[in-house]
Amino acid sequence: MAHIGRRVVYPSKRDAWIVLLLWVSVLGMAAAAVAIWVDEVSHGFRAGMSALLTATAGFTVWVLYSTSYTFDKEELIVRSGPFRWKVPLDSIHEVFPTRNPLSSPACSLDRIRIRYGRRWGIMISPVNKSAFLRDLVTRVPELELRGDRVVRRSEG
Repeated sequence: MAHIGRRVVYPSKRDAWIVLLLWVSVLGMAAAAVAIWVDEVSHGFRAGMSALLTATAGFTVWVLYSTSYTFDKEELIVRSGPFRWKVPLDSIHEVFPTRNPLSSPACSLDRIRIRYGRRWGIMISPVNKSAFLRDLVTRVPELELRGDRVVRRSEG
């Protein structure tokens, strides 16, 4: 059971097909970085392209394996590679399941959308969605769990 104020980290769920696709891309970039050295181009071009391909491959792996969602005392911190989002817990209005494929800090299409602030939203994919949602409503008494959704309690 989660304790209010305690940091709890939920790793991102990773769909096997996404992991496979990204690793094929990484291996393709590595192969291209090696293959460019046999091409008849300048040494500077070879070094630059190899560095770019290696950095892109490293970035891809970093995002794939570092994506996580951390409850802190007053906010949800979403991390994905070098990117960070901070969602104040008291600004969350609604959380609901989605399979929206748009870019987001989620390594799975089994996602939840968090609607917060006036019109902001973020899609994430915690491995254990039900534990994540229970933890959220424990931390924010104004929210309640209704099936696979979280909503703000009605006033009045």
